[in-house]
Amino acid sequence: MRVFVAIKQIPTVESFLTGPSGRARAEGVPLEMSAYCRRAVGKGVEIARLTEGSCLVASLGPPVAEDVLREALAWGADDAVLLSDPVFAGSDTLVTARALAALVELEGPFDLILVGRSSLDAETGQVGPQLAERLDLPFAAAVRDLELLAGGERARVRCEQDDGWRVSVLRLPAVLAVAERLCPPAKVAAEVWREVPADRVRRRSAGDLGVPGPWGMAGSPTQVGTVRSIESSRDALRCVGSIARQVETALGELLERGALSSPALDDPPEMVTWQAPAGAPLIAVLVEPDRTFVARELLGGAAALAAAAGARVVALSTQPLDPAEAWSFGADELLVVEGAGNEEDFAGAVSTWAGRACPIVVLAPATYWGREVASRVAARLDAGLTGDALELEMDGERLVAWKPAAGGVQVAAITASSQTQMATVRPGALVAPLPRPGGAAAIETRLVARPRGRVEHEETFRDDDLETLVRAPVVIGVGAAVPPEGYEEISRLARLLGAEIAGTRKVTDAGWLPRSRQVGITGRNIAPRLYIAVGLQGKLNHLIGVRGAGTILAVNRDPAARVFDACDIGICGDWREVVVELTAALEAMRAGAGAPARSAGTSAEPHASSWAGGIDA
Repeated sequence: MRVFVAIKQIPTVESFLTGPSGRARAEGVPLEMSAYCRRAVGKGVEIARLTEGSCLVASLGPPVAEDVLREALAWGADDAVLLSDPVFAGSDTLVTARALAALVELEGPFDLILVGRSSLDAETGQVGPQLAERLDLPFAAAVRDLELLAGGERARVRCEQDDGWRVSVLRLPAVLAVAERLCPPAKVAAEVWREVPADRVRRRSAGDLGVPGPWGMAGSPTQVGTVRSIESSRDALRCVGSIARQVETALGELLERGALSSPALDDPPEMVTWQAPAGAPLIAVLVEPDRTFVARELLGGAAALAAAAGARVVALSTQPLDPAEAWSFGADELLVVEGAGNEEDFAGAVSTWAGRACPIVVLAPATYWGREVASRVAARLDAGLTGDALELEMDGERLVAWKPAAGGVQVAAITASSQTQMATVRPGALVAPLPRPGGAAAIETRLVARPRGRVEHEETFRDDDLETLVRAPVVIGVGAAVPPEGYEEISRLARLLGAEIAGTRKVTDAGWLPRSRQVGITGRNIAPRLYIAVGLQGKLNHLIGVRGAGTILAVNRDPAARVFDACDIGICGDWREVVVELTAALEAMRAGAGAPARSAGTSAEPHASSWAGGIDA
């Protein structure tokens, strides 16, 4: 088999910086191959060897991106191409996918195209499905297991989902976005890959592609506006004394901060509504099957945008929706797409409809389902797509989508110049308003999809709930130092606090918690009122995921653990002793023994940390 692997060079996580345009800057900072791309290279080389084929690796980037290609060659890739030209500077995902598709066709044909699930500097997950759409190929995301079926014409894949798994069979050729745990990473020591001759990397320019521009920022329908850094500072109070005394001190601090209280939740806002006249512009919401609450959030957000833009909201779904319920969520109209058994088929039908109806805004959830559908639609329409938005607002008929950047340490305002503006929205980012009373959404003529028959979903199952961690007021994060037999003690504490349990990458790698419970740069970003870090060292990759927490309490037996510099309150001691003592103290408080007096035995050394990073809409 001939395998094409697209890889990306990014700044190391510890050195994210932002350039003047708001997009990722690579000059003067340490660079490396993105983590997911390392798995793509590893699997590409493996398949080439098993099938007596070849593996070509390629990257779109500045001349310095030659380094990651030389590393891939050192790992065993057969050929390498660097697509480099100043005209590519500032390309968004749509332009990147267009350029890579042209390169695939120039260098092809290929039996399999592999990309990373996403790049750590942007986390949009859009290039893979947009590349598939440009090449008119089937696509699967977050592939954890890959089996080539007899004859090499199909592949069976087991893919991570947001809160479960799915097994699918795809007709080849196909584009696969691989997960981090698919295979060993292609990681080669610098002193080894530097021995690979630079002339083994072939160079291609925009002119070689045979595809007209514009490229770069000139051809990108998304533009980066205001960028805000999310400052993160922690008090780094270190408790001292016996375990009992440290727990007493910590509880006093937590009570003073209100981290243990459960204040009455604010009432959800009332839905902003208005009577849309005939012929008003359209705002479309793509409804993922069996995610009612996510649909409610999106439709409520769309209703607010519609009131600001003088538009009406239409919900597009593969499943029949109750018109009264859809109206209460914020939909003015319903459109059911029949015969769409997978994301590709649904995206095709939505694209056809959007080409006629010309909605000014299209929203989808930032889930695996939503990213593929929205990315394919954007590629069909040449529409600007902002990934993983946290906030939405309208400036006239222009959508302003605020999205995280640099692993969540910045947010940026993204706008699109295209007629249809698109965004995927992170579940839990929007507050679902109170239901709109009375009325029912109008049911429009149904759309009928044209199934391609290239992707068959054999099995889908969930082992968790997508919204659980996002909505938890308290989260207890466990590291590898807490063995699974200790989870009962953790669960007892969690029940007292009304908390959910999360873990580090090592924990989910070991299968001790579901993948959906992983927190960090390759997992979830959460913002609970209180985060309790138990038995974890505090690596940056994990801590980025809890920057939004109101208070962080850290428990570790190592006084030099990095987590103590990134927490508000630290207890040094064996995690089991601390958890038992903390649980007993909370039970006593609940029984009416009263709150502990705040101890004086603490030391405080203010700790401030700040990271910056690049943005890719």
